[in-house]
Amino acid sequence: MFFLLCVTCCRSTETPVSAPDESVEAVPTQKLDRFSTQHTEAGVLKWTLVGDTSTFHGSYIDVENPTVQIFEDGVVSMTLNSQKGKQFLNGTKKDSLHLTGNVVGVSKDGKLFTETLHWQNLAGRLYAPDEATVVRGDSTWIGTEMLANPTLETVKMKNNRFNLYPKDEKAHEHHKTPIEPE
Repeated sequence: MFFLLCVTCCRSTETPVSAPDESVEAVPTQKLDRFSTQHTEAGVLKWTLVGDTSTFHGSYIDVENPTVQIFEDGVVSMTLNSQKGKQFLNGTKKDSLHLTGNVVGVSKDGKLFTETLHWQNLAGRLYAPDEATVVRGDSTWIGTEMLANPTLETVKMKNNRFNLYPKDEKAHEHHKTPIEPE
């Protein structure tokens, strides 16, 4: 009787083992304070990423307070800051970056403000799915679904609202000699 009681009591205290819930994010395998990395292609520096802390999750890295510098022809074309960042390590998004929370970008051709920004590494462009603001001098351009090159020289947006001043746009034009008809 004592043996049966012991087996019954021991059984009732065991926790059943179940399959892991796949909706739960994978436990990080590595956490670092003061993180930095860079991406090169054929020996040419494309971007750098520096953050306060990072957490490695296998297919991506979460970064707190990231600063990203995007390079073109060996020169910084854009510097981006945000509250959170993610670097993708494999798949179709490999070497792409995702920034969220008060994203601010600064280039020689203007400033960018948004809440969510993607650096599409393969395409070499910035994408902001939600509202984004581009500022050049006193001119302000607000829209959604922004696509831009890293210097903000070329920008496309939908649902546009803007206050543009000719003096700000003329500063970015390249003057060419007109072609004479033959």
